Amino acid sequence: MDFRITPRGRPFVLEINTVPGMTETSLLPMAAAQATMAYDELTERILESALVRAARLARPLRKGRKP
Repeated sequence: MDFRITPRGRPFVLEINTVPGMTETSLLPMAAAQATMAYDELTERILESALVRAARLARPLRKGRKP
């Protein structure tokens, strides 16, 4: 998310990138590297998260359970 702050201290959004780059030189992997997470670990964690979510969504809903 890119934002600016007016001289009076009011923030406003310039843009939101819903699909950040995923090359080794893109900002998301660079941010992960700052948190000591290697590119391979980052991609594995993203994939694992997607698989868990897909499995959860594929299960039939039981009464009282949210998707």
